[in-house]
Amino acid sequence: MMEEIELEKTFGFEAAHYLPNVPEGHKCRRMHGHSFRFSVCLKGQIDSHTGWLMDFADLKSVVKPIIEKDLDHYV
Repeated sequence: MMEEIELEKTFGFEAAHYLPNVPEGHKCRRMHGHSFRFSVCLKGQIDSHTGWLMDFADLKSVVKPIIEKDLDHYV
């Protein structure tokens, strides 16, 4: 039986927002940003040819459009 492993990769992004319903002069009424981090965890069998679970480049290519389209402030 092939060995099962876990792979974890942490990603980060910046997001910005403002809160228009807070009182005038409140620091959160103006546009401000936050930094976020999240981890993707994979579990599976090691590929006998490559010796790894998944290429980090492939994982990044799956996560990148989600961050750019839905999460990052520059969109």
